[in-house]
Amino acid sequence: MSASDESNLWQNSTFNQYHLNYEPTCGTNYTFGTMCKFDAALGARYGTPTSLSQYVEEAQAQDYENTRAQFEAFIDHANSTPLPSTGTIYWQMNKGWPSLLWNLYNSDGDQAGSYFGTQEANRTLHALYALDNGTITLDNLSNTAQSGLSVESKVYSLAGSVLDDQTASNVTLASQQVLNKVLTPKVPASTPVQVYFVELLLKQNGTLIDRNVYWLSTQQDVVNWKKSLGKPVGAITTYANLQSLQTLPQSSISATATTATQSGPDGADRATTVTITNTSSSTVAFLLRADVRRGTAGGQELAGDNELQSSIWQDNDITLFPGESQTLTVTWNSADLQGATAVVSVSGWNVPKIDLLA
Repeated sequence: MSASDESNLWQNSTFNQYHLNYEPTCGTNYTFGTMCKFDAALGARYGTPTSLSQYVEEAQAQDYENTRAQFEAFIDHANSTPLPSTGTIYWQMNKGWPSLLWNLYNSDGDQAGSYFGTQEANRTLHALYALDNGTITLDNLSNTAQSGLSVESKVYSLAGSVLDDQTASNVTLASQQVLNKVLTPKVPASTPVQVYFVELLLKQNGTLIDRNVYWLSTQQDVVNWKKSLGKPVGAITTYANLQSLQTLPQSSISATATTATQSGPDGADRATTVTITNTSSSTVAFLLRADVRRGTAGGQELAGDNELQSSIWQDNDITLFPGESQTLTVTWNSADLQGATAVVSVSGWNVPKIDLLA
């Protein structure tokens, strides 16, 4: 994208983004040629961005949560009577141009926040927070029964304090079973307006197999379904207020990376594990993103477009609470280094970037 494209992206929501769809208006119906609808939600929910980097950070958060919600809602309502969910359509998995609408991975192969939200929602064994009724659902999308399951739900304040902690144990799920209302976390009251987190930890025989984090507001999104019916965009009565995420103090992290040789059908010949730890004693490290980049033997990134396009992450865009760690895995092709040294960068919403040798 040119400098002008980038400037218009975050400063001019009426600018016709020809790579989205040619529809250069901001009316009430089909307006996917601009970022009007997306930006209205972004500004109201997360706060008006003051830079391109802040715009991109907010966009990735919004894309992650919105896309995860679509797939989790489909799974959560699989057994709802009298109208169970029977199918879902995801529009435009990828595009030939850079885009912030719908695509799961970008035109250059990079995985967006929407990709990782979709990935989380569709894990084989998964714990989800049902946004419509505030309960926990477990699902087993495998072809065999799964036993020895336990799920812990923890509610955190914006400051990282635990407000509620509940566990359900000795759960067995049949193949393709969706088990609703396993737990009901106690969340803050609707007033005053505040942001909180819900963390779900799903274990099998004591081993963590799924970790899922939500950032939520006591002022929730409210949709006018009557006005939305038959329209290409929803009519929003009230947007969730997540703007206090901007007040998160800077958090500190540490990270380690280990790379091994690996071959596979996708052609990847390297596998890197990155373990990230929130070393802060009291601050949430929000929306941490790791990338493999071309760098120097000293561990510095090369200038320019240095990200390895062959990188395929098994998890990313994670949130860690004080003292927590999580290990991410990525596969990539060594030829993509083009003679450089592999460097892993880790950064986040309130975490400055660090680089380490892979």
